[in-house]
Amino acid sequence: MVYFLLITAFTVSIDSFICGFGLSLGGGKKLPILLGVGLTVLAMCFITNYTAYFLADKFTEKTASFGGLILIALGIFNLVKKPSNKDTTVKRSVWKQSLISGFAVGLDGALGNLSLSLMGINDFYVPIVIALMHVLLIYLGIVLSNTKLISKVKKFEFVAPVILILLGCYKLISLFI
Repeated sequence: MVYFLLITAFTVSIDSFICGFGLSLGGGKKLPILLGVGLTVLAMCFITNYTAYFLADKFTEKTASFGGLILIALGIFNLVKKPSNKDTTVKRSVWKQSLISGFAVGLDGALGNLSLSLMGINDFYVPIVIALMHVLLIYLGIVLSNTKLISKVKKFEFVAPVILILLGCYKLISLFI
């Protein structure tokens, strides 16, 4: 059961690696990204964990595609809108982006949590494991984006939004695969 939980948590968290990479390339700070996405995923997983019996018929695999649409919209928004030079605006923007991204990448985590809870694996630690796996993979994405090789890519401001758009497209395409 523990292996099944870890494999499920890893599988639904893979997109968090790319998301952390993309948000960090866009100039986001580690802590707001980690906290924003991690707490959003944790809240979503707790909600699905304890309401699984009431919402079982409402969630489908197509619900995860909504996360892809959110990532595409966030990427397009980042391509079009440039943050102002004010520090507080940039901080709010990073928090807002991390919460929105947390919702987008957390949908499949919540659905994975829902499927586990419907199979009888609905202990309190299941949402915690899924959220921690998201945070770990986001952190690895951030670490990768801060390497010297990747730092040259940061000069091109369009790369981070394009990565989010591609991740969103992948989530949509994976529905049909």
